[in-house]
Amino acid sequence: MHSFTTERLFIRPLVEQDRALFISLYTDAKIMRNISEPLSDEKAGKAFNSSLSMMEKSQPKTMTWAIVSMAENRAIGIQGLTLKQAAKLNNKKNADIGIMLDAKANGKLYPEEAMGALMEYGFTKLKLTRINAHYASKNLATKRFVNKLGFTLPTTPHDKSGKTSYQYFDYQQWQHSLIKKLFINAVPENV
Repeated sequence: MHSFTTERLFIRPLVEQDRALFISLYTDAKIMRNISEPLSDEKAGKAFNSSLSMMEKSQPKTMTWAIVSMAENRAIGIQGLTLKQAAKLNNKKNADIGIMLDAKANGKLYPEEAMGALMEYGFTKLKLTRINAHYASKNLATKRFVNKLGFTLPTTPHDKSGKTSYQYFDYQQWQHSLIKKLFINAVPENV
């Protein structure tokens, strides 16, 4: 796993110093309202330990990065990729993507910037063929920024109940898109 930067963000692998942020995100009822029930401090701590353990593997299936605002010099959220192996017949490398931001980071277009950079990383460094976004259908903010990034809505509904939505972005779309270039392993001076 690499660190990378965008215009305003430094995105680095999750480390022990991110424990408090991770726990605060997963225990916050407002942040978790469209994901699941908020976790207890104890369960969130165990989830953090599990995330760190997964990333210590030589080829982790789940990778988590901290999102650091360079202007504020503080971590404002986390994002991750969970690798999926599609049917053996087509041998495509897919991943699910997700992001959680501290409430103070809302309204600054950070999701588009951070997730766009992670998508770029996924296609260039991890050689993904498709990135999937799953989210609660009532989560209009996520729907808006996923659409802004150019994710495609499948022609057939993913969830017949209508509670969750699914969109994807594939390698061919990426080749024709204008996601901002990221700088791998570039460590900004003020972080």
